Amino acid sequence: MIEQYEKFINKTFLSLGCLFFLVIVVMTFVQVITRYVINTSFPWAEEFLRFCYTWMILFGILTTAQIQVPMLRIMIFERFKYGWLLSSLLYVVMLVSLFILINGGIKLYGMTLNSYYSAFKISISWVYVPFIVCLSLEVIRVLLASISLIRTKKVGDL
Repeated sequence: MIEQYEKFINKTFLSLGCLFFLVIVVMTFVQVITRYVINTSFPWAEEFLRFCYTWMILFGILTTAQIQVPMLRIMIFERFKYGWLLSSLLYVVMLVSLFILINGGIKLYGMTLNSYYSAFKISISWVYVPFIVCLSLEVIRVLLASISLIRTKKVGDL
């Protein structure tokens, strides 16, 4: 179950991350050319690039496996008979941490809802949307991994 989810996430978000990277490269090149050759620049380009950077980074985070401490996993979780229980406790800690971060992201979204960018005339709160989306998808990944762990009682990579 988690393999299908990861395959979907990797394929979809890797493509979207590459698309945003391409947009960033092209837009930055256009900005440099127009600023130094034509002596004019687009006022909205910096704000647009900020959105692209945010989405690209978060799509990149979703396409990679979480940073793990293999020594901890191998030496503790896999050697003991009840290592899966310790691993499931770690998943609970991760879920609590993710929910705290999601709650903070939602609060930041709400606090900046009435602040607007000067060029785009859209709310600054839209910068926090990818943060909330990324963390929510990570909650799904941890939940699927913990369900798999409980079913198989075998410690694996998240």
